Amino acid sequence: MGNLGLTGKETIVIYESGFGMRAARVGWMLEYAGAHKVFLLEGGFQAWRKSHFPTENRPLEPEAKIFRIRPLARLLATADEIRSDKSAQILDVRSEGEFTGKEGRECDKRQGRIPHARWLEWTNFIEGGKRFKTRSEIASVLKERGLNKNRSTVVVTYCHRGARAAAAYYALRSMGYGKVRNYVGSWHEWSARKNLPVEK
Repeated sequence: MGNLGLTGKETIVIYESGFGMRAARVGWMLEYAGAHKVFLLEGGFQAWRKSHFPTENRPLEPEAKIFRIRPLARLLATADEIRSDKSAQILDVRSEGEFTGKEGRECDKRQGRIPHARWLEWTNFIEGGKRFKTRSEIASVLKERGLNKNRSTVVVTYCHRGARAAAAYYALRSMGYGKVRNYVGSWHEWSARKNLPVEK
């Protein structure tokens, strides 16, 4: 990151072509590494261009700086922590087929879900693939699914490899949930560890 001219102290805005999970994952990784101010550009580059904001295509040659990595453990959930912390709310943000075990990726050793996980697909937080839904809309979704209103509760999001979970992480953060953690290993790791239980 230092080669990109970043120290972690500046404001960093992450975007992709549209709006979704890729920018969210990069943003989460930067926060975990210790970056202080990370934001996602709603609508991505497409929305920026549609708004007629300035663009450029010349290559940048930033001055190299030092980015000191200071991992923030409170943003990360591990498989062992999920097993030991019975009070945490586990949120599976994959598709319904993945949640029920009827669908899955070939690279996964087993199909199903983490025991006691609740299902709320990450797309429920997104409006038309362009932006996050409004706070009131997200609040309605959470209420409908009966998710804990106590925003001091630890909430762990997971998907297949942490990208969709990162989008859900930011949506919940915007709602005031202060203890959201991303299980980056997600189902890919959980399914591969034979000592970990699976529900279907």
